[in-house]
Amino acid sequence: MSGPALTPDLALDYLGELSTDIRAALVLDSGGKLAAVTGDDEERGERMRSLTTELLDAAAEASDGGDQVEIVTADGSVFAVRGESWTVAVVAGRAPLASLMFYDLRNVVRDLG
Repeated sequence: MSGPALTPDLALDYLGELSTDIRAALVLDSGGKLAAVTGDDEERGERMRSLTTELLDAAAEASDGGDQVEIVTADGSVFAVRGESWTVAVVAGRAPLASLMFYDLRNVVRDLG
């Protein structure tokens, strides 16, 4: 018997357990609407939603349909993955392993349905 389905809020909890590098995270539904954000900070979530959407749209345009993005700055990193029904993005420290972060994000997007 399988466990309960992964919900957007549970997805954030799960990501927080996987990596101590994650500072903030969000889940967007298929329409790009905010489904969950760490700390339940709607204002911050809306800013993150807007930036995540812009980054993924630019990546898709630049790479003929790309569905993931990684941005690294001197202060931290941003990772985002867009699936057919869900988008997940995280803000992390400077040193997370990108391949592992993308693996975790893709699994969460898949498990959300």
